[in-house]
Amino acid sequence: MRLRARPLALAGALLVAAESLVAALGGHVPLLAAMVLLVAPGLALLPLLPARARADLVTALAAAPVLGFVASSLALITVSSIGLPLDGFVIRLVAAVLVTAGLFLRGAEPALRAGRDEALVAAGLIAAVIGGIVLGGRVISGSPVPGNDWGKYLLYADEIRRQGALLIDNPYWMLGVPFREDPATPAVYGAYLAMTEQSAAVLTHGIWVFAVMSILAVFVLVRSLWGAGAGVVAALLWAVLPIHHDILGWHGLPSQAALSVLCLLLLFCACLLVDRLPTTAAVGFGVTIAALAATHRLSLLVGLGIVAVTVAAAFVLGRLRPILASLAVGAAAAVVLCAGVIYDLVQRGRTFGGTLPYADYLVSKLSADLTARDLSYVFTAAAAIALIVCVVRVRRDHALIPLLGALGLTLAGAYAWVLHLPLAYVRMAYFLPLALVPMVAVALARLPRRGSTVAVGAALAIVIGAFAWPAGDNVRAFYGFVNPTSLRGLDAVAERLRPDEVVVTDRCWSFLATWLLHTRTLPALDPADIQPKAELVRALEARSILDGTPAGLALARRLGVRFVLVDPTCPTAEGKASMPPRAGVPAFVSERLVVLTLAAAR
Repeated sequence: MRLRARPLALAGALLVAAESLVAALGGHVPLLAAMVLLVAPGLALLPLLPARARADLVTALAAAPVLGFVASSLALITVSSIGLPLDGFVIRLVAAVLVTAGLFLRGAEPALRAGRDEALVAAGLIAAVIGGIVLGGRVISGSPVPGNDWGKYLLYADEIRRQGALLIDNPYWMLGVPFREDPATPAVYGAYLAMTEQSAAVLTHGIWVFAVMSILAVFVLVRSLWGAGAGVVAALLWAVLPIHHDILGWHGLPSQAALSVLCLLLLFCACLLVDRLPTTAAVGFGVTIAALAATHRLSLLVGLGIVAVTVAAAFVLGRLRPILASLAVGAAAAVVLCAGVIYDLVQRGRTFGGTLPYADYLVSKLSADLTARDLSYVFTAAAAIALIVCVVRVRRDHALIPLLGALGLTLAGAYAWVLHLPLAYVRMAYFLPLALVPMVAVALARLPRRGSTVAVGAALAIVIGAFAWPAGDNVRAFYGFVNPTSLRGLDAVAERLRPDEVVVTDRCWSFLATWLLHTRTLPALDPADIQPKAELVRALEARSILDGTPAGLALARRLGVRFVLVDPTCPTAEGKASMPPRAGVPAFVSERLVVLTLAAAR
């Protein structure tokens, strides 16, 4: 009877069984492995979501990938923390445990049937996903992909696969330091490589998967609370906003993944104010917060702020007592079920050496005009109108409170320098769609008919998409450090490198050189680029070598540095032109890569 009542959970179990059987026979199906990590656990664990998110088939299926990411990432971090190796056997065992546990959860699943209206909703969501894939392809299709950060995620995933653990050292970055990246996405990446035995290079397009996941997640958030028409509009708008293409351009993998988790968190918070969370969903609330902590530190601050706003609103509305039990269960679930994750994050944080003072991040202040352009001026105008509508409606629709809270927290973070709080202020812009897109969808949902809501929303998305289309080329060009010409220069350097040799880079070639050359690097990051204070000393040393100071040249001789890699177009953290290096003689010159040899090497 339980299996008949849980067909989606059974489908997740069958996915895990099929992939395990293929692996036992010596085969590998990459798509099936990805589904085991991201889809199968989500299908099995659907009762962890509020009832609104599993009331219909399309919403439940759309929620499965982000829920699967939450469950898989937390479970993989946990087993690594207790000392189990992240090899193919353990990873498949983890997936099997997750889906088995999901089969025993109490909670209704939607019926496996859909009428005409539901088919139209599915078609609208598919259109949004296709639009997001096509526009995202303007930035990251083909090879090589733009950006610098993908180098560190590929390197970490490759080392996870090789060493079978998460708390490991990076043998190359900053001459050798612990991996300090947030563990959730690297854990999933490393598990995928261990399951498929593919080259880590296939992960260069992995961020595309998380971009699609965010479209599905915002649909789940909005449809669950404000109906199908608003959900489709939100998905369409999310898919075409140019600001998301900027994340793809610099390859902000954890930021992209965290946006999906934040959508789930907003849903839980809204349901606390307008519904009642049963015990199982309260557990889901707790593990979602834990997953956010493991995915992206800055997003965790935003998420905790949203929870605080929700609790404060519940107190004002007289709903604090009814939600205390849900909050207690969620907190207990986060501590008990995610103790291994807490251990990982504590151990990882001990190597940070603190944070830099706020003054080092002042160069990253958010520009209102540039932000409006990244959102598109059309959407910015629509969002301003929608904000007024939502402020007027919030007394009758308390589900809007977390959205308004998210917007307020984003703006507060962008201007946190006023209070001398250290943040990468410009990065706060990426949280604006989290509040503004649902608000625009909610405002359009006030139109008399659902067809009108979708028609106007689709027209708005088409207009924004028209601006996003050429912007994709601009983003790709701006972050296009790696191209066939620069790769030839790197190949020439690689042929001459000695084992364990140190290479100095500027901020634009930092992570890329570490991955592509697989040698020790000393990157001259700007202070605003640095999160762990422990990396500042090494970055300053690299800067002294580029500047040709006596101390820098002496350090270069001591380390045996022969090659310096710089991008002649690389801007500073505040967007100004970088000063050219004062040390070295050009050995290779191209538009995006200059290789300099130091005098001591000639």
